[in-house]
Amino acid sequence: MDLARYTALFLSDSRDHLQRCNELLLAWERDPSSSTPVAELFRAFHSIKGSSAALSLEPLSDLSHAAEQVLAAVRQGTLAVSRDALEALFHAVDGLAEAVEAVGRGEPPEVDPLLIDALYGLVPVVDSRTGEMPVVERRIQPRLTGAQPVMTKLPARQVRVDLERLDALVTAVSELVVSRNRLSGIADREIGSDLEQVSGRISALVSGLQSGVLRARMAPVDEVFDRFPRMVRDLGRELGKELELELQGIDIELDRSVLDALTEPLTHLLRNAADHGMESPSERIAVGKPRHGTLRLRAERVRDEVTVTVADDGRGIDRAAVRLRAVERGLLDPEAGMPDATGLLRLLAHPGLTTKREVTAVSGRGVGIDAVLARVRSLGGRMELKTVPGRGTTFLMHLPVTRAILRALLVGVGGERYALPFGLLAEAAVHKAGDGEVILREESLPTADLRKILGLAEANASRRPVVVVDIGGRRAALVVDVLLGQQDVVVRRFMAPAGLPTWVSGATILPDGAPALIIDPAALF
Repeated sequence: MDLARYTALFLSDSRDHLQRCNELLLAWERDPSSSTPVAELFRAFHSIKGSSAALSLEPLSDLSHAAEQVLAAVRQGTLAVSRDALEALFHAVDGLAEAVEAVGRGEPPEVDPLLIDALYGLVPVVDSRTGEMPVVERRIQPRLTGAQPVMTKLPARQVRVDLERLDALVTAVSELVVSRNRLSGIADREIGSDLEQVSGRISALVSGLQSGVLRARMAPVDEVFDRFPRMVRDLGRELGKELELELQGIDIELDRSVLDALTEPLTHLLRNAADHGMESPSERIAVGKPRHGTLRLRAERVRDEVTVTVADDGRGIDRAAVRLRAVERGLLDPEAGMPDATGLLRLLAHPGLTTKREVTAVSGRGVGIDAVLARVRSLGGRMELKTVPGRGTTFLMHLPVTRAILRALLVGVGGERYALPFGLLAEAAVHKAGDGEVILREESLPTADLRKILGLAEANASRRPVVVVDIGGRRAALVVDVLLGQQDVVVRRFMAPAGLPTWVSGATILPDGAPALIIDPAALF
C-alpha cells in the first residue's frame, strides 16, 4: 500500500475524531445522564483503534482500546459515570492527540502506560461463572503485520490539497491579476480594437479564476474555534472557576492563512478573560450573577471583513488599576485623565504592562494583548475594545477575509497614489477644504487630511474629495486630492522598516508598474 498516503489520511481522520471526542466529552460532562455522547465516543475511539492498528501503531491502538473498554462498561451498565471516568477519558484524548502529532512529525508515537492502567482500572469485568468482578482484563490488539487497510470510498466530491500548493496557486493568480490590470490599462487606449475585446475576455476569465482560487483557500472558523471549549473547561478547573464557552458564527469562512494565524491571539484573549476578567463562583453570586461565567467566541461577516469577537460577562477592566500601573511604569503622565477605550487598549498592549502583581501559569507577564495586537496588525486587521465595569469585556478583531487580493479605492495625494480597502468605505463626496471639519447631512465627522499627515503643503483647491469610512460602526472622513477609481490590487506584505507609520498596512503594484501604499484608515483615527 501507499504508506505515506494512508498515513496522511490517518492523521487527518484521527485529528477530526479527537476534536469530536473533546466536544462529546464536554457535552457528556454537562449532562452525565445522556447516552448519546457515549455511543459516538465509542465509535470515535474504535475508528482510531482500527486505523492505528492497520499502520502498526500499537501505542495508539492500545490506548484507544483501553478508552473503548471504559465506554463499553458504561454502555453495559457495569460502570457508573463519574468525574474520575470523565477525567480519565479527557486524558486519553490528550494522550492520543500527542501520539498522533508525533506520527505527523515522523517520530515513533509514545503513550504513558500508567494512563492505560488507569483506564483499565476503571473497568469492572464480571466473571460469567461466578458473577464476581475479578482481575481486570487487559486485551491488547495484536500487531497486524503486513495487513492491508480497508479503504472506504470517500463521498469527505472533495479532495485534500496540500496548503503549499494552494499558496503557490494564489501567488500565480496574484501575478496574473497584476498583468491583467496592466493589459486593461493598455487596451483602454484603443477603444473598439481587437486588443480591447481580447483584454475584456481575459479580464473576465482571470476574475473567475481569482474567485475560484480564493474560495478554495477558504475554511470555516469552527476548524479553529472547536479546540477552545476544552481549553476553557481545563482553565476553569485550574483557576477554581466555573466557565462555559459559547461559539457563534462557526460557519463563517476565512482565508486559511488568516484562520491559521488566529489560534495564538484567541488563546491569549481567552486565557486573559478566564484569569483577569471572570470572577470566582462566590464572587459572582455575591454580586447577583450566575455562579458560572460565560465566555463567547463569535465570527461575523461584515462586507469584506470578518469580525471575530471574544467576550466575557465578568468584572470588566479596572481602568483605574490600568492607569495606575501605566503611571508607575512611566507610560502615562500622572496628570492625565482616565483613558478611553482606545487609550485603554493602547496601554494594555504595551509590552510588560499587566495589572497582575503575581505571575501565574495562566497570565501576569504582560505579553498577551501585545502579542494579539501585533498578530492582528500583521494580518492587515485592527482591534477594538469595549468594557463595562461589573458587566464584562469585549475584544473585537476586524480581519480581512483574504490577505492575497484586495478590492480598493485608489486616491491621489500630492502626485502619489494610495489604496484604501473598499470594505471600509461608506461613501465619497466633495467638500469645502481648509476648515478642518467635515459635515455631511448635518453629521459632524472626525477628519484626517492625508496632505497634512504626509507633511505636504496645503492644497490650493477650494473644494476637495472626501472619503467617508466606517470603522467599527463609527464614521470618519478622509480628505484626499483626487479619486482615481476602484481596482483589485495584489497585497504585497513586507517587513516594516523602522519608523514606518502604523497606518501603512501593505503595498501593491499598479497597472503601470508603479508601487502604491495601502492605507489602514482605522489607524488614522
